[in-house]
Amino acid sequence: MKKSLLFAIIASLIFLIVCSYAITTQEQTVIISGHYDWKPVMWQEGSEIVGIGPDVVKNVFNDMGIKSNSPYVGSWEQVQQKARMGDIDIVVALYKTEEREEYLYFSDPYVVDPISVFVKEDNEFNPQAKEDLLGKKGIVTVGDSYGQGIDDMITSKMLDVVEVNTPQEAFSLLNEEGADYFLYSTYAGERSSFEGTRDAGIIAEQYFYIGISKNSPIAEKLPEINRILEEYKQNGIIEEISSRYR
Repeated sequence: MKKSLLFAIIASLIFLIVCSYAITTQEQTVIISGHYDWKPVMWQEGSEIVGIGPDVVKNVFNDMGIKSNSPYVGSWEQVQQKARMGDIDIVVALYKTEEREEYLYFSDPYVVDPISVFVKEDNEFNPQAKEDLLGKKGIVTVGDSYGQGIDDMITSKMLDVVEVNTPQEAFSLLNEEGADYFLYSTYAGERSSFEGTRDAGIIAEQYFYIGISKNSPIAEKLPEINRILEEYKQNGIIEEISSRYR
């Protein structure tokens, strides 16, 4: 009789643990975020980050049966720092660099992002490659990457650049002739550019990846994330999502 009671108690405890785990898993919410002004891939709209990246990532997790939210959590530097600490689980879109690989796992690439050189309208500078930037004074935005090759040129001081906080500051500085060019995403720059400036040409193309914090429990889902992304690419779903914003 005592054994039967003991077995009943143990069975009840196991049942409660399983149920508790199921409820926790079901209610799990992934926190995703991204750049506040990198249209159309991601940007701040009110208290949220919206765009191609958030839509793709939310669809991926929805297919996995996992809820996700995409709050605005601060500047691009703050987003990356929060991902480093595990305060957010996912960065919806970013370039892969050696520094970022220290604290993020990267998905397979899913969107191509061209990088342009923006200049004042009457500036005849029309660069064709990153080497054409040598000897010129440039502007970059704090915390942004332009691909490992250009990043290395900036870090090694091969490129003479000044950092500003926002694209608006950069375009204003261009108009004031405070620099020769502004390095930025083609699509985002064309949406943010000021009158009197122009896109002088694309000098690079970078892939956007989903970044998963190494301090997030969702990191173990990377193979499944990649599987779904591949299905999206094969079925034209990513292109369909992108077409809504372009």
